[in-house]
Amino acid sequence: MNLKFSHKILLAASGVVVLAFALFTLYNDYLQRSTIRQNLTSSIQQSGELTASSVQNWLSGRILVLENLAQNVAHQGSAADLPGLVDQPAFTTNFQFTYVGQTNGVFTQRPDAKMPDDYDPRQRPWYKQAVVADKTMLTPPYMAAVGGQIVTIAMPVKKNGELLGVVGGDLSLQTLVKIINSVDFGGIGHAFLVSGDGQVIVSPDQDQVMKNLKDIYPGTNVRIEKLNQDVVLNGQDRILSFTPISGLPGADWYIGLSIDKEKAYAPLGKFRTSALIAMLIAVVAIAVLLSLLIQVLLRPLTTMGVAMQDIAQGEGDLTRRLDVTSKDEFGEVGSAFNQFVERIHASISEVSSATRQVHDLSQRVMASSNASIIGSDEQSARTNSVAAAINELGAATQEIARNAADASQHASGASEQADDGRKVVEQTIQAMSELSQKISLSCTQIETLNASTDNIGHILDVIKGISQQTNLLALNAAIEAARAGEAGRGFAVVADEVRNLAHRTQESAEEIHKMITSLQVGSREAVTTMNASQASSEESVEVANQAGERLVSVTQRIVEIDGMNQSVAAATEEQTAVVETLNVDINQINLLNQQGVANLNETLKDCDALSQQASRLKQLVDSFKI
Repeated sequence: MNLKFSHKILLAASGVVVLAFALFTLYNDYLQRSTIRQNLTSSIQQSGELTASSVQNWLSGRILVLENLAQNVAHQGSAADLPGLVDQPAFTTNFQFTYVGQTNGVFTQRPDAKMPDDYDPRQRPWYKQAVVADKTMLTPPYMAAVGGQIVTIAMPVKKNGELLGVVGGDLSLQTLVKIINSVDFGGIGHAFLVSGDGQVIVSPDQDQVMKNLKDIYPGTNVRIEKLNQDVVLNGQDRILSFTPISGLPGADWYIGLSIDKEKAYAPLGKFRTSALIAMLIAVVAIAVLLSLLIQVLLRPLTTMGVAMQDIAQGEGDLTRRLDVTSKDEFGEVGSAFNQFVERIHASISEVSSATRQVHDLSQRVMASSNASIIGSDEQSARTNSVAAAINELGAATQEIARNAADASQHASGASEQADDGRKVVEQTIQAMSELSQKISLSCTQIETLNASTDNIGHILDVIKGISQQTNLLALNAAIEAARAGEAGRGFAVVADEVRNLAHRTQESAEEIHKMITSLQVGSREAVTTMNASQASSEESVEVANQAGERLVSVTQRIVEIDGMNQSVAAATEEQTAVVETLNVDINQINLLNQQGVANLNETLKDCDALSQQASRLKQLVDSFKI
């Protein structure tokens, strides 16, 4: 159930008022009940005591009359005129029968009534009880044949301690009925006379007379005492109380009071009805007043709610402020609301500025990513070119290795031939003709060697050119790696190693070139010498020996050339391995470059999503009026 705050306050206040009135009504009900109970208890006690006093006075007066008769009989003794004494108006008007039973069995009674011939007063209960008690006594009530319910007052007559007889009088309880019925409780109850053993003696309800309280109130333990006790009679709640009648000789009698509880507490019901009506009227009146008061008191809150709704549902006007005119809780809330809106205004302003910066930054990142993708594509193309060049360099290096191996083989052959020539020179010093032929053959071989050295020089020039090209490519690769930034750092290291290797290859080629140049110079000199030897084949043995020595020198040079060729072959093989490694690295660089392009594409997508979110955030921020 969606209720307004004012309705909740009204309901809560009404609930508090109802609870307060209910508690007040319950408290007053308790006070009223206590007052009624106290008044009822006091009234019951007073009525009981008054009725008991009336009964006691009535019976005491009759007892005094009989005691006076007993005294007269005792005073006159045997000479007493018993009929005259008994027939006095004081007795005939107060007692139904007044009589004297003597110890000799004579019975005198007024009004006179015929008694049975065998009637002996000494055998009657009243006579025996008085003699045994030796004092005035009341007999239990009994139903007489004439006169209804009767109670007998009897007392012994003694003179000088000698029993002369017993004086008695029968009292009709109708007088007690009148006395007890005279007790007025405003129609809410009645009095009755009950003995100590619970037998009802006198009651307005004749059905209860001579019955025991246990039979009248079955299932209830009725206690004969002054305290009020609740009982149920014929489905009706009643209150019982008993007041003892003091001063009755030989009789334990009580005045019982029976009160209708519902009638006794009837004023309490009227009070409850009046209180309920008053409470309803008060609650309605207070609710109306509270409703008006709450509308007035909550007016600042209503204004605040309108302002919040304008911010939430309208144009998001964060420039609006509440007019705080009071210093109460609503004024504090209004001030807090203004401070809150002020902070939100500042925050939204900062968010707006940051949103624009994020949007611009995302656009720049997208532009940079596009440029990086273009650069990565170009880098990939150049990497492929470098890979192709390295493959060509590997092929050329392998060709150089093969040529170096061939040169080494030729150099070995030349060395063997030079050694043979030396031997021939030594052996054919005496046969110059044969020497001329051998020299001619040696010239031919030296020319071939010279041509081979020229080829080696050309190969070295190719290696030098390849090294320079490799150095240039490595330099370009390093430049491109520097442009790629962090992604090209590994490639830059590899390019630097390639450039260093190309530089070392170029230096080695220069040294080999110098050696080949020296070899070519030696070959030319050998050719010149051999030609001179051929022209002067008839020179002396000393010249032949010099030629032999020259051949030894040539052999040594050829051995050196062979070693250099082998070194060139080994270096070329190493260069081939390096080229293969470089090719693998270039392929790996190309793969990394492709992965970098893929990452850049993902980054571009994320930047595009970021740009869209930034645009959305900008729209949301622009919805506020700041």
